[in-house]
Amino acid sequence: MSAKIVSEIPSMATVYASAVKTLGRKPKNPKLPQTVLVFQGATADLEKLQDFRKAVNAPMNAVLPSLYVHSLAFPLAMSLMLRNDFPLPLLGMIHLSNHVSVSQPLGEDESFDIEVHSENLTSHAKGVTCDLVIRIVVDGQDRMLMRSTFLAKGVKLSDAQPVTIEHPEFAAPIRTAQWKLDSGTGRRWAKVAGDYNPIHLSALSAKALGMPSAIAHGIYMAARVLAGIEPGAGTYQWSIEFKTPVVLPATVDLGFRRNATGYTVDAWHARKGKPHFELELISQSN
Repeated sequence: MSAKIVSEIPSMATVYASAVKTLGRKPKNPKLPQTVLVFQGATADLEKLQDFRKAVNAPMNAVLPSLYVHSLAFPLAMSLMLRNDFPLPLLGMIHLSNHVSVSQPLGEDESFDIEVHSENLTSHAKGVTCDLVIRIVVDGQDRMLMRSTFLAKGVKLSDAQPVTIEHPEFAAPIRTAQWKLDSGTGRRWAKVAGDYNPIHLSALSAKALGMPSAIAHGIYMAARVLAGIEPGAGTYQWSIEFKTPVVLPATVDLGFRRNATGYTVDAWHARKGKPHFELELISQSN
């Protein structure tokens, strides 16, 4: 891969303003670019950090929540998808999962480098998936590795069989929490995290992109879950698999279960009983 150092991280609003130009991408046999974008010397915006913490009730400690770091770095990853050599359409891609490994949380006053690339183009029953990978580096040492998997529907890979994943039937655990999310949830989170994807902002803009109505940000829900369980020190990892979107307004039931290595958290539709997501956190300090 070839590295390209960039001088600034674009805003998500700027990214989405340019995303419409990617709608026509329908390659028959796409290939991901061999490019790594690098931004050096990133730091936390303390005002935005406080807004992030208040929005999800994260602890006011001296370390950065992993998803605050993600919200700061992700526009750079999205800008990779705007490049002419990226073959898939940005708008309309479906967020399937996140996997995050933390060797040591970042302090509020630490400076860090951000490296982003794409990989793992894989055939899927509904199209293709790919990973956007973010590396957070301090003094040459990896501190975080964040992987987001997306589905581009309708795109095909020649001579590739879709990966089949068997999902067990969902059985709701004991409910330990419940969220009431109103229709403005997506707009409020967009102001905090800068993610102005139209599928989250209003019923009208979401329907234009094939959604039944506005849906809650997956990162908002993950950040809200992690606010109460993410370690403030040590080595840990967490992953979240999104199963069905949370259509706003919504009532979401959750089950937090502690185990020997960390937590498992399920979220499901309060009335229909259908799963929305499953998050697992594993801490080496346990």
